Amino acid sequence: MKDHLSYAMQNEEATNALIYFNAPSQILDWSFLAIEAILVIGFILTIVHAFKYDKDHQTSSARLTLLAAFLYGLAMDIISYYTVENFWHGEFSVMFLYNRLPLYIALFYPTFMYHSYMLIRRFDFGPLKEAICVGFFAGFMYLIFDNLGPLLQWWVWDTSDTSTWPYVNSVPLTSYHWFFTFLMAFALINRIISWHWVEQKQSKIKIGILHALQPTLTILLGSVFFAPYNLLAAVMPPYDMLPWKPMLTLAAVWHGITFAAAGALFIFGWKHSKQAPDHLLMTFPFIFLVGHAMIYIAKFDQHFIEGGVNPLSGNLLAVLISLIGSSVIVLASNKKSA
Repeated sequence: MKDHLSYAMQNEEATNALIYFNAPSQILDWSFLAIEAILVIGFILTIVHAFKYDKDHQTSSARLTLLAAFLYGLAMDIISYYTVENFWHGEFSVMFLYNRLPLYIALFYPTFMYHSYMLIRRFDFGPLKEAICVGFFAGFMYLIFDNLGPLLQWWVWDTSDTSTWPYVNSVPLTSYHWFFTFLMAFALINRIISWHWVEQKQSKIKIGILHALQPTLTILLGSVFFAPYNLLAAVMPPYDMLPWKPMLTLAAVWHGITFAAAGALFIFGWKHSKQAPDHLLMTFPFIFLVGHAMIYIAKFDQHFIEGGVNPLSGNLLAVLISLIGSSVIVLASNKKSA
C-alpha cells in the first residue's frame, strides 16, 4: 500500500470507505478546491438550464440528455477504475468508491457533456455532422483540463503502462482520442433517443429502456470509433495480441488527421444559429475557460523545475489555442443569424 503510485491509494482508511470526506485543510492544494467549485457551480447551472429548456420548449429532451451524460460518465469511470487501472485521482473534498472517484469528477461528465452537446446543437447540423462536431468541440475544450490535471496532481498516470502510450507532453494521446471518439458516439445515440424519439412521441417505455442502455451503447459505439487507433497502437488488450508491433507514430497521425478533419468540418460548415441567444448555456463554458486560465496563470511556476521544464507540464501552446478557439465557438453558437 505504501508503495502505490498514487498518494490517494496510500490512505488506508479512505480506501476502505465507500464515501470519505476531507477537510479543506487536508487537501493537497487550493487548486483542488477551485476545480471542485467550478464543477459544483457548473452542475447546478446544468440542472437549471435543462429544466428551463424543457419548460420553454415543452419537451423532456434536455433532461434526458443530462441524465444520459451522468449515467455514461459514472459507468465509464467505474469501469476504468476496475479494468484499465492506469491512472488514479488525487484526494478531493468528497471521495467515493474507496478513494477512487472524486465527487467533482462525477459532476464533470454530465456538466461538460451536456454543455458540449447543447451548444453544438444550436448550429442545426444533421445527426452525423452534429456528432462529429460535438466530439471535436468537447475534445478541444477538454484538452485544457487534461493538460492541467497531471501537473497539479489532480490525477496521476501510470506512465509505465503501455495502454497510456504515446504521450503528448504529460497527456496520453489515448485520453485525447477517447474523449473525441466517445463523445461523438454519445452525441449520435443521444440525438436519436433523447431528441428524435421524443419529438416523434415514441413509447415512453421504449425511450426509457433505450435510455437506460445508452451508456452501454455509447461505450460499444465509441469502441468501434476508437478501433482504428487501437489497431495501429496495439497496446490495449486485446489489440496487444495482434501479430505486429505497436505503430505509435501512425496512431498519433491517425488522431491528428481525424481530429483536424472534424475541426475543418465545423469551421467550414458552421452557420449562425436560428435560435435566440442562450446566455445561461454560455455561463458554465466561460466559468470553465476563465477559471482554468486563472489557475494556469497562478500556477505558471509549476511548469518549471530546477534545470528545465517540469516533465508533468502540459502543452501550453495547445492550451492557449484551445482557450481562444473554445471561447470563439461558444460565442459563435449564440450569434443569431440576421
